[in-house]
Amino acid sequence: MSYMVIVIPEIPIKDKLTLTVPEASALAGIPYKIVNAAVKNGDLASCYAGSSTVRIRRTDLDDWVAALPSDWC
Repeated sequence: MSYMVIVIPEIPIKDKLTLTVPEASALAGIPYKIVNAAVKNGDLASCYAGSSTVRIRRTDLDDWVAALPSDWC
């Protein structure tokens, strides 16, 4: 019996269309706790991929970061 190996290329975080909370945190340079709280409060739009993995669209992250007060960043 032979098996077929499927290789999925690793996509850099900056090129992904959807991100996990840790990826969004790393990309934005904002602490995980703040990004996670924004998701839980509904300030940062997100959805679930599967049963528990939260995904954030890259455009939603960009909009959320742009809306932060200028003295915050």
